[in-house]
Amino acid sequence: MAEVPEWFWEVLDTTRPSLLALERWLGDQPGTVLVEFARAYLEAAEALADYAQGVVVDGFVWSEDSTEDLCLWVVGQGRDLWHAVVAGELTLAETAGAYLGRPSPLSGAVTPWDQAVAHPGHRGSQSPDALVHAVHRTRFAADLPGLL
Repeated sequence: MAEVPEWFWEVLDTTRPSLLALERWLGDQPGTVLVEFARAYLEAAEALADYAQGVVVDGFVWSEDSTEDLCLWVVGQGRDLWHAVVAGELTLAETAGAYLGRPSPLSGAVTPWDQAVAHPGHRGSQSPDALVHAVHRTRFAADLPGLL
């Protein structure tokens, strides 16, 4: 199982579902913490699946990009859902219904992130995985190193 830092999960758990709260937290951190947050996010998502193999949902194999999006969404839902998938208690296919907004046994266990952000430069990056990249760009006028 991937070793995702405890502080990373604490940040997601304390700010969810408010992107505005996450935006503020990210805005108060040094650049090195933004890099570590983004790295932890990616490592947690990559621990869920080989994106290239896709995930089978409703009899169809999802593309690499769609599978990656699903994995990033699972991470954004926090440690409990992520851990259930990593531990094999749930499959990615089982999480897909909630991800797609369909009625699902998981519907009560997921919390959609709101879309509010304060900085105009962060609009269009309104998910927890994308927001860290936008905050880094607006604060440091550079992309996150080695994470794109």
